[in-house]
Amino acid sequence: MNADGDNLADARHTGRLAPLPDHRHVTAPWWQELWFRHSHITMPLRQRGLECDVEFGLSAYVVRVSLPDDSHMVIGPPQEPCSDHPPGDPEGWIVTREHPDDQGLFEVIYDSSPAAGSSTPDRPEAVHGGSIPPLIQAIDERLAQLGLLHHAPGRGVDKPTRVLRGYARRDSEAFLAEHPLPQEPLPLPVLTPFLSALGAAETPAEVSAITHHLAGITAPVLDHIAGHIVGVALWRGQDHQHTPEAQRLLREAAQNIRTAMAKVAEADLENLRAEYAPVPAPPYAAWRTAPALPPAPPSSPKPGTSPSR
Repeated sequence: MNADGDNLADARHTGRLAPLPDHRHVTAPWWQELWFRHSHITMPLRQRGLECDVEFGLSAYVVRVSLPDDSHMVIGPPQEPCSDHPPGDPEGWIVTREHPDDQGLFEVIYDSSPAAGSSTPDRPEAVHGGSIPPLIQAIDERLAQLGLLHHAPGRGVDKPTRVLRGYARRDSEAFLAEHPLPQEPLPLPVLTPFLSALGAAETPAEVSAITHHLAGITAPVLDHIAGHIVGVALWRGQDHQHTPEAQRLLREAAQNIRTAMAKVAEADLENLRAEYAPVPAPPYAAWRTAPALPPAPPSSPKPGTSPSR
């Protein structure tokens, strides 16, 4: 995998973006994987002219962002206690700003992580969890207050969808004239026999027969579509112009399509197991709500009396 879709050994800039990190790890597959997993943070910040890197913090990987006043931001999951979520997808984000030469400079810009204990209230942004747009907005607002946001995002960052689609239609008009594409929706598969049979099915075996047949005849079509989406993700190979986030979404879309029928088959097998191989209920002794009471201890003799013999 190539971070940003670039040859990291040679390219250090990508258009209007801030330069990529310049160290020996950028060509290592493990680092490129980490960079890819954090691209939803690094990309919008690099669009703002801020140089980013991914490094290991106290217990998890974080994004380090260099600022124009020689201070830096650290963006990452909770470090103590450490997060058990995968890199780039934590339960919440913490953004701090500090300066290597000024120990008095330390501020929390954003914290959407859940509170560590019941006695500690969550910060207001905790409702956003791992969402990225509120995080970027908080960074924008704070850096603007400090006068450190000198490079505004490109035109596509803040434009509404209809405006972006308008740009694309305008700029692709000549191309589509040379490469016309179908205008009508592709014909839908005829599923009436399946719906009719499902309405008449009365046993899990009959429903399974319908489900298995449906998966069998639709899987090749779905795999064909997924293959074309992968082709879009691989546009122009190493020289493609996708952002890392766009490439990730395209690959996830193709994978989701390919696993859809696998999940259908898994659900079908769950029903068949329940019908033909049910898990036996535990014995009565294993699920009684409470153990039997122990025998009562022998009563002590009353004062002044001798125990019976």
